[in-house]
Order: sequence, then structure tokens, then C-alpha cells
Amino acid sequence: MQKQLMKIMQLRYWKYLVGLFVIIVGLQGMRSMTVVDKWQSSDQYYHSEQFIKDFKQHPKLYLQEDRKGHPKKQSLESYRLEANPVFEQTYESEFMIYSPTMIVLIMIVFGAGLLTFANDRRTNFDTFLFSLESSRRRLYWTKLGYGIGTVLSSLLIGDVIYYLILKLKIDSPYVQLNIPTLIQREIGSLVLMLGIFTMGCLIGLLIGKLPTLLIGSFGFICSLLFAIPSMSDTRSFVMNRGSEQYSIHSDSNGGLLTKLLTMGNGQYRLYRNQQQIGLIIGLFVVTCLLLWGGAWIYKRLSLENKNQLVQIAGFKKPLVVIGTLYLAWLFGMNGVFSRQPYELLANHEKIVLLWVILRNIVVIGIIGWLYTERPWQRFKNRRLG
Repeated sequence: MQKQLMKIMQLRYWKYLVGLFVIIVGLQGMRSMTVVDKWQSSDQYYHSEQFIKDFKQHPKLYLQEDRKGHPKKQSLESYRLEANPVFEQTYESEFMIYSPTMIVLIMIVFGAGLLTFANDRRTNFDTFLFSLESSRRRLYWTKLGYGIGTVLSSLLIGDVIYYLILKLKIDSPYVQLNIPTLIQREIGSLVLMLGIFTMGCLIGLLIGKLPTLLIGSFGFICSLLFAIPSMSDTRSFVMNRGSEQYSIHSDSNGGLLTKLLTMGNGQYRLYRNQQQIGLIIGLFVVTCLLLWGGAWIYKRLSLENKNQLVQIAGFKKPLVVIGTLYLAWLFGMNGVFSRQPYELLANHEKIVLLWVILRNIVVIGIIGWLYTERPWQRFKNRRLG
């Protein structure tokens, strides 16, 4: 029976899985060529006659600092190596920006997880699957296995192609890859992507209305770009007493998560951090628990509720409460409709932030309740009855 089920799954999903593989690997290939073009443009500048002339005539303008902060004189070649590296090994954090490629990859992986179960419900394929002799548990893990296998393998192969292109297209002194550091980052990125895929699967399992599913879920995944940095902000805000103690710590959990998704100051930074290893292990454990929770939900799905907003009635109120608290916190910590948290802390007005969050809870809670319960529909049905 398992062989028959796998054959059915392959016939059903092979086009989707091949398309997902091609998109992810192709995106990584495009990313590598973008990095190569950017590096070559900078390299041409550093080898231009104008730059060489300026470097020799005004050497003080090109002095760099050593690790102790003292200026150091350098040769032209050594300056080029430090000014235009592709990868820079560091334990420290500087200004970080989100990589556009990583944002697109997150959307693709999350969307794949979202449609893993939601698309079968929308096309009534679940009706056929549930009529088979296979248990819900086997259906869930078989379907999930194809999705996870394709996502992780395409990400891994895409990264291998990415690094190979850089090694072949860029002079070796400028591409210094530390293998242990690279392995840590790759494992962390794969675990993080697995978690994002899993979140997509869970949301796709629980939410039935397609517009709400797409708008709400992609809005949620976009909000994580603000929520992750806000984790360390919130902890510092609550724990510290004065503005002089308030700062974003690079080794906070939010900062370490951000490092897996970002690049800094034009150079791609590879981090090696023992605390980050613990965070990666924790993410993996949480993801495994979510996968197990998805199996529990899938076993209890009813075809009669496939057009409902929330597929399992008992989850409606918890989802509204969790969503309300999340949005209230996110809007408060990002200064939406209020003063910035930094300003409130500087003036020792933490109580104002608490008021802002409570106000957000009330407003968002009312909107969420109206949207999910829709009391006007019940009133209309009573009148017709």
C-alpha cells in the first residue's frame, strides 16, 4: 500500500516539486552572478589608474585600523584584499541589512509549505486521499516528506552552485571560505528554512478561506523581518532601567537569527558563534514539535469544514488571541501609531509603552473578533429564520 501511495503522490506532485527545485536553484545561480558582477565592478575600480594615483598621492586617506583601533600602513595589494572581500570571517556584528535574495527565498519556501496541504483541500484532492486505505498519519508524513526533501535538497544544491561559481569567477585571495564556519551557517540556514516551511504547512492546515490564507500568512511572514530584531529590543526594554543601558546586542537570539538572513556593509559575513549553535539546535527541536503538531491536526481535519475560515473550531479563539497579542506587541515595538520605544525609554516612560500595547490589544482584538465571528451574518440568519 505504501508503494501505491508513493506512486500516487509522485504523479500528483512531481511537476510542482520539479518547478520548486528549478526556481530555488536558479535563484541561487542568479544570486551568484549578481555577487560576481558587483565584485568585478569594485575590483576594476581598485585596479584603475585613477585609484592607484590617488592611493599613492594621498595615502592617509586610505589608512585602515587594526583590531586595537590603531591606524596601519598597507601596500596597495593588501588594501585591495581588505577593501573588497567577498566573504569576511568575523565574530562581531556591524550594520546589517536583509539580503533581497533571502527574502525571496523565504517567500518561496513559505509559499511551498502553505500550498502543501491548502492546495489539496482547495482542489478536493484530500477527498480522494482520505478515501484510501492509508492512515491519515501516513498520508501526512508521505506528503510532507516530498515537500521537505525537495526544499532542503534544492537549497543545499543551490548553495553549492553559488559557492562554486564564486570560487571559479573570483580570484581566490578574495574568496576565503572557512569550512567550519560555512558548515555552521549552512546548517543554521537549512534549519531556519525548515522552520519557515513548517510554519507554512501549519497555517495551510488551519486556515480554510483562500484570501485570508494568502494575505494573512504572507503578511505574517513579512512581519517577521520586524519581529526578529524586536525580540532583543523588547528584552532590553523590559530588563534595563535607563536609556544608557539600552542597546541591540549582536549575540541576542534576535541578532543571531538576523545573521542567518543578512549581509553587512557590502561583504557577505560568515559567523562562528557557540551561542548560535545552541539557537540552531533549539530551532530544530521546536520545528520537530511543530511537525508533530501538524500530524495531530491533520488527523482531526474534517472535509465538512474545508470552506470554514478555521478548519478546527477549537482553534478559532486561540488563533484570534495569539494574533491579537502578536500584532499589538509588533505595532507597539515598532512605534506604529505611537512614539518610538527608544524615545519612551530615554524619558523613562515605560508605562506609556505598556499603555500603547494595551490600547493595541483592544483595537486589534475588536477588529479580529468582528472578522472571525461576523455577528452581522448571524443576525441576518436569525431574521431569515
